[in-house]
Amino acid sequence: MDKVSVIVSGEPSEELLDSLSLNSDSISEVVVPSCKVSSPLPMKFLQVGDLKGGALLNALVKEASSDYLLFVKPTVSFEEEFIEELLEEFEGTDVDAVFPNLILRSGEGEEVKNYQQVYNKEISLVASLSLEDWIPDQVILFKREVLEKGELFDSKLADYELYDFLYRNLRWLKLKLAEFSYATYSLKDAFIDTAWRSFVLREKVLKKYDWKKELFPFLSWEEKPEVAEATALTIIGKRLAAYFDYFNASSYLRRALLKFHNQESLRELVGVLVNMGFFKEAKELLSPLQGMEKSDIKERIEKIESLIKELEKAVEEGKLEEVLAVASEVAGVYQGAPLHNLLGFIYWIGGKKEEAYRFFYKAVTMNPLDRDYLHNLTLSAKELGKGQEVERLVKILISEFTT
Repeated sequence: MDKVSVIVSGEPSEELLDSLSLNSDSISEVVVPSCKVSSPLPMKFLQVGDLKGGALLNALVKEASSDYLLFVKPTVSFEEEFIEELLEEFEGTDVDAVFPNLILRSGEGEEVKNYQQVYNKEISLVASLSLEDWIPDQVILFKREVLEKGELFDSKLADYELYDFLYRNLRWLKLKLAEFSYATYSLKDAFIDTAWRSFVLREKVLKKYDWKKELFPFLSWEEKPEVAEATALTIIGKRLAAYFDYFNASSYLRRALLKFHNQESLRELVGVLVNMGFFKEAKELLSPLQGMEKSDIKERIEKIESLIKELEKAVEEGKLEEVLAVASEVAGVYQGAPLHNLLGFIYWIGGKKEEAYRFFYKAVTMNPLDRDYLHNLTLSAKELGKGQEVERLVKILISEFTT
């Protein structure tokens, strides 16, 4: 049986090290940036400095020596013979990469994620515009030659680099689910920089693949081309909104309305503007909507706008604890950029600067046009030494970032 080089992108947890020990017969080496816990496993350490994302994975891959490379997140764990089970999926097939099902563990308990078999259906996945729903990046086993054929990972991506690799090579990759294998992923940090997901979708996927034949083959391009294009643009807008990139989502939704005016795109655009904090602009778009729906949406926007103004006034009056006390309740109604900015300010005043930075970061991800949000993020980043990260975020969102 072949052995694998295990690629760990960060400090491995004790649970992961224990899991690797249970699978030591299938491991030739473990390549890591660092490891504070002693382990009998054959470890290979690599000083990577500030490398992240694609640059980090490329450096780790370069140090690995096996023909099979198992990429695992630091908080993954699995049972004995897990790696052997993955390797067996390659036998007698043309498979390039294998992945398991996941057990997602968080403070709220466990959730089993059973993936669907994608073997010989790979190219159809691109139409989902969300590979992360189909393939886990927490643990996946590649043939080394496949990574080299696919030109490795984009070194300029700080996140989402594995999915970018899959998107780039999906026309020829053979991927397979190990249907009876499970790995556990413990979610230690709920923060995800979704701007990278939006960037890869906008600047790579949408430009690489044929819209009519590969991305949206289910639309009536020949019979109703304008409706088809408007529908495609709306689907893209909704996906970007799911990544909290409301700025670019609004652009696609506006294009959809210009191509073919319809209620669905208009409703989505109104929702996006509300989440950006552009309440006035959102209400101005309501005139084409008719009857009760228009009244209900306007009433909801006004309630949210009033609520945010009350919270802002409370913060100005120094009632920070009171605002924090109702924050979770407010988030059940509205989770837009203004709320994130407010929470960032409260945490910053309270001395929790890393938490504050994340709230400011999310606010700017949602709305990079607001000067107050940018000001708060820039000041917090300067104190935390993250100025380049903020500059890169803005470039990602406004499509000035190149790879």
